[in-house]
Amino acid sequence: TFLFVCGCVCIAGVQAESSVNLSSPSICAVTGSTVIISCTFTTPNSSSVSDREWFLIHKPDEEEQVLKKEPDFSGRFHYSKWRHICELTLKDVRVSDSGVYNFRFKTPSSDWITASPGVHLTVTDLQMKVEDKTVGQRKVKVTCSSTCSLSENLYYFWYKNEERMPNATHDSYIHLDSTSPSDQGSYSCQVSVSLHRSPSMCKCYSAQTSHFT
Repeated sequence: TFLFVCGCVCIAGVQAESSVNLSSPSICAVTGSTVIISCTFTTPNSSSVSDREWFLIHKPDEEEQVLKKEPDFSGRFHYSKWRHICELTLKDVRVSDSGVYNFRFKTPSSDWITASPGVHLTVTDLQMKVEDKTVGQRKVKVTCSSTCSLSENLYYFWYKNEERMPNATHDSYIHLDSTSPSDQGSYSCQVSVSLHRSPSMCKCYSAQTSHFT
């Protein structure tokens, strides 16, 4: 499973007769998913390529990180080296992967040629929350969501006390009985494009009341 984002927005390099074309300027992804950034480039006068690389800048005032030199990205990324295709695949993304990604290349007769401004990637965790209008009711609605705009075609998986709930639907929400001790436990959710689950939410019960934390 992967998250494929391609808006084919042309972001040209700065040297004549050359360009780097990246996908849409911004991407939002949930932790554990795979992100693909489409990328093509042209060389000046059809020159050969002597070197190529992807790099990341977390913040404007920080130094760039070349992915192939960073241990944190070892085994988690790949980019095409076929002709003038430079598509980047980044697996099992983490919140710490957020930042601006860019590609650059050089030819025997040129310095680095890159795109501007690059692709801004934001990685966020899934979140579980109780829908406000169901608080205090017997049937409480718990949703699994993200600050990213998730596809409507995703499957959702629900866990109780670290085990998959076999009877739960694949919807983005479940209903819990606030009066039932049998619903007590620790809940988390997962989407089909991600390897990670959300932080857990506890449905706690006592003789006087039940509550979520």
